Amino acid sequence: MAYPELPADQQERFRESRHEILSQLPEELRETLAQAPEPDPTLPEGFEQALAALHALDQEEAEAALQYSMAGRLGLALETVTRWSGFDWRTNLALLSGFAAKELILSTMGTAYSMGRSRPAEDLSLSEQLAQDSRWNRTRALALIVFIMLYAPCLPTVVCIVREAGAWKWGLFSLAFNTTVAFLAAVLIFLGGSWLGSGNW
Repeated sequence: MAYPELPADQQERFRESRHEILSQLPEELRETLAQAPEPDPTLPEGFEQALAALHALDQEEAEAALQYSMAGRLGLALETVTRWSGFDWRTNLALLSGFAAKELILSTMGTAYSMGRSRPAEDLSLSEQLAQDSRWNRTRALALIVFIMLYAPCLPTVVCIVREAGAWKWGLFSLAFNTTVAFLAAVLIFLGGSWLGSGNW
């Protein structure tokens, strides 16, 4: 999720955008901004606007860096298929981590959705972050829950299956069969809910 870094030209673009925001402020406000990362109602309106613009830029850069990483590219590539079940590239990252251990899914989603949120006031739980995201609704959440319950077992479980069955084919079968069933169930839930117009129930 952190490798490779953004190309130098993109990093330079974000640096220039920050400089442009700061250059619109008086010198004393620039120093205040460097020392006060949180909103302060006693400061001039221009400071508040600059602070909001800088935080938005931080989030944009963090999202761009995550998308450019190896994990982000894989998540984006899978999105062409997983969009039928309502999963975006961030969700794909979390589901991929679940192959190592299912308990990593939520922590990976939390990391992916909190990228660039550096302010203490934005220290939200994953459920609060998803509730604020207009792309998430109960139909999509139900599709994800069902997928997680049904899709491929984690790697240690697959290794146990192989050892007990005495052949790798049964481990691979459990990966392919469970994931296929889980994906079809998620697609039916997501498309069915969307077709019924219940995306926001």
